[in-house]
Amino acid sequence: MKAPRIPAPILWIWKHTAAFIALLLIAGAFLIGIRMGNPSEPSATPSTHTHENAGSVHATDDSTPQMYTCSMHPSVRLSDPDAKCPICFMELIPVRDDDAGDPNTLVLSQSETIAARVQTTRVSRYIPTKTLRLFGKVRMDETTVEHISAYFPGRIETLYANFMGARVNQGDHLAQMYSPDLLTAFEELRQSALAEQQSETMSEIVRKSSIQTLNAARDRLRLFGIDPDLIEQIERDGYNEDTFTIDAPRGGTITNIQTQEGEYVQTGDPILTIADLTHLWVDLQAYESQIAQIQWGQSVRFSVESHPGKLFEGRVSFIDPIINPSTRTAAVRVAVENPDRTLKPGMFTSATIHAPIDGNANTISSELLGRWVCPMHPTEINDQAGSCSICMMDLVPVESLIDPPSEQAHTPPPLVVPSTAVLFTGTRSIVYTQAEDENGYRYTPVEVTLGQRGDDAYIVLDGLKENDRIVTHGAFRIDSAMQIAAKPSMMSMGSEPTAPTTSVTSRPKRFIKGLTDSVNAYLDAQEALADDNLDAFNTHAQHLIRVLDETPTDGLFGEDLSVWRSASRDLRPSAPYDDIEHARADFEPMSNAVFMLVDQFGTPEGATVHVAYCPMAFDFEGADWLQRTTTIDNPYFGDSMLQCGEILRTIEPNPDHSAPHRPAPAPTHNHGGD
Repeated sequence: MKAPRIPAPILWIWKHTAAFIALLLIAGAFLIGIRMGNPSEPSATPSTHTHENAGSVHATDDSTPQMYTCSMHPSVRLSDPDAKCPICFMELIPVRDDDAGDPNTLVLSQSETIAARVQTTRVSRYIPTKTLRLFGKVRMDETTVEHISAYFPGRIETLYANFMGARVNQGDHLAQMYSPDLLTAFEELRQSALAEQQSETMSEIVRKSSIQTLNAARDRLRLFGIDPDLIEQIERDGYNEDTFTIDAPRGGTITNIQTQEGEYVQTGDPILTIADLTHLWVDLQAYESQIAQIQWGQSVRFSVESHPGKLFEGRVSFIDPIINPSTRTAAVRVAVENPDRTLKPGMFTSATIHAPIDGNANTISSELLGRWVCPMHPTEINDQAGSCSICMMDLVPVESLIDPPSEQAHTPPPLVVPSTAVLFTGTRSIVYTQAEDENGYRYTPVEVTLGQRGDDAYIVLDGLKENDRIVTHGAFRIDSAMQIAAKPSMMSMGSEPTAPTTSVTSRPKRFIKGLTDSVNAYLDAQEALADDNLDAFNTHAQHLIRVLDETPTDGLFGEDLSVWRSASRDLRPSAPYDDIEHARADFEPMSNAVFMLVDQFGTPEGATVHVAYCPMAFDFEGADWLQRTTTIDNPYFGDSMLQCGEILRTIEPNPDHSAPHRPAPAPTHNHGGD
């Protein structure tokens, strides 16, 4: 059925009426929206004014002008609502009303404090302890070494001590010599003695001459090292042997033999060496930063690879007054008693010194104060004056050997805070103090001046006073809340907004891929050397060479290109190697090259790597390397001394390889707070 047709006049009236009704509805909705967006307000008074910013209206009191901040940089605070952020040029937003009050503090309720897991303690005075870790080697005590040499020319007829390592006691026969000069001297003594006896009936001149001749003969034999009792015996009975026996002047171990039976020696020629191995030295290497904590007489504990788990003990007997310009270390000598001869000269050692420190970073040596000690053998300690049982020197008061003399009794202990309480940012150190507030607790950041660090605490030189309550855990969370509230924090205290800097040109992705493969190949080679696996090292070295050859440098300019060319040249190994020691020698310049790459371009694929250092590598010249783990894997010694060394710093991942990555030298502390 066909629908009826609507007449044209009616259709025209309907279309225009609908349009008119729609316009009325739109106008009504607009008026209602305006009314809802602008409710009735009381009339403005002279004490208030309004600011419109980003479509909002905010009333403030004239006595406290409204402040505006940047949502991206809350440290920015300006009173001009039309200003832009001086760092990123974004629009400013008003500071919230709940931020009003002291702009330098943050108030948290008791429940908020508990939720933030905040822990506090009071600043106190005590003497912290610093543990020093040193490495070194056992060697003979030079004061107990006896070099047996010829006092007169002759032939070695018999060598009784004829192998190294033989133990001898004082008075044991060492060698038998035939010496015409000595036999002639014996006969001259005998004849001089007879002439002196017969001169009693002669003139005074002859008798005096005979006495002088006899004394000269005695002196000659004394200078030959002949015992006075034997000289007296020869005067009386003569000497009826053809050879002379050399006896051991002291007990010990034969450590060197410089002659053989049948050889003819001249005056002064060495024959053999005896050392008392029950008294040894341990030579340690201390860094410049550790020297201030080491004092004469300190107790030192150390271990050796051959006796794992066993600790040996000695005392510091000497500190080298000169720093080695190559290694930047000083030698520290430790005197050790070795009665059972467990320790052997040449052993590598790992030592620790627990050094109490005062507010001036000096070591407090109170352990031996008031006692008497031998200046040459600090293990010889007595409660009263006497003589050393080793060298017979007079014992001296310990105070006379401490440099500078101890005055700690007149100095109060320093102010000390736990290391977890300190937040570090650049050159500043921040500690949060806690005070009770009517709404909970008030937290205030305080910049402090730190002194020496102990194992788990810092000495505070300025900024705090005794009994101040400080935050030891949760400081990062408090600092984050301060930043969100646009209040001074660890990143903004004492700093002013700076203009933005231009970002650097992005590096090509293909180059970053080659850089990552190069560093990873180096790390694989390091692990192979630590495992004493020369074949695996050669494999990784060949892979490293291929990666270096295939890495494109298109798009690198300026310093980036210069660093890559220099580092890639030194990073290239001369593989394959037939000797692992040769590979280890070449690994040091490879390590220096990879440091250049990581400093300039960042770590591979955003990975965390660690810089390790071994002070005993290359005859104590020391060498460092890069590794993936925090457990020492020494590529310069391998399994023979796998864990010799320490982690110097950690290089955190660089999230953006397009920007330079320049890791700063690692501090001796970590960020505290959490």
